[in-house]
Amino acid sequence: ALFSKHNLPCVWYNATDDILWRTMSWTKHWDKLTWILLIHRPSPCGHWVMCTIDIVLHHLFLFDSFAEERPWRQEIEV
Repeated sequence: ALFSKHNLPCVWYNATDDILWRTMSWTKHWDKLTWILLIHRPSPCGHWVMCTIDIVLHHLFLFDSFAEERPWRQEIEV
């Protein structure tokens, strides 16, 4: 399942569960074993990172082509 940021504003502005369900139910992401989440890192140069989520193993795999230049570990809460 590829997650889009299209529905995040609905979440940010406290949309009802009915609205979220209506706009997202067609994706059926809960049936998928692997999710792909694209994350925009705005500063300092702005670029995208990719997180692959393994639902079965409960693992996150993060790909960041700038990781050596700007480490992200301090931004992750375990």
